Amino acid sequence: MIQRIQTLYLFLSLAGCILLFFFPMAGYVNENQGTYLFFITGVRYLIEPPLTLFFWTTLPLLLMTAVSAVMILLSIFLYRKRRIQILLVSITFLLQIVFISLVLLFYIGYFDRHFNVMHSYKFGIFIPLVSLGFLILANRSIRKDEQLVKSADRLR
Repeated sequence: MIQRIQTLYLFLSLAGCILLFFFPMAGYVNENQGTYLFFITGVRYLIEPPLTLFFWTTLPLLLMTAVSAVMILLSIFLYRKRRIQILLVSITFLLQIVFISLVLLFYIGYFDRHFNVMHSYKFGIFIPLVSLGFLILANRSIRKDEQLVKSADRLR
């Protein structure tokens, strides 16, 4: 399990999903209202103590990230069932595409209109892209293993 390269790729993709909880995706600055950071858990206003706003608005992002992390974790432990592993990784790939599309097409624009301020992208906006890349590499490696097993079965 651990010695396979696709397990390493899946662990790195899982780490990306977990890092999304800690890093902001965008920052909004307004001279009158202050500074806001957009996380998948909500929009936080940077005062003491930090307030979390709009939790229900970002709930779909939170759920998609949690489901992606669980599916990646399941696919790590289903290393003997490669077809199911390929299916789980493919579904997670599609879920990540939907996540990235929602963030870039809906949420960034929604908060721009709501706060009426300029935004800046933060480190968290690039994490899903890196996670997506590792999912592609894992899927490719799992398919190579499946082809190797099929070719070995033909030789018997």
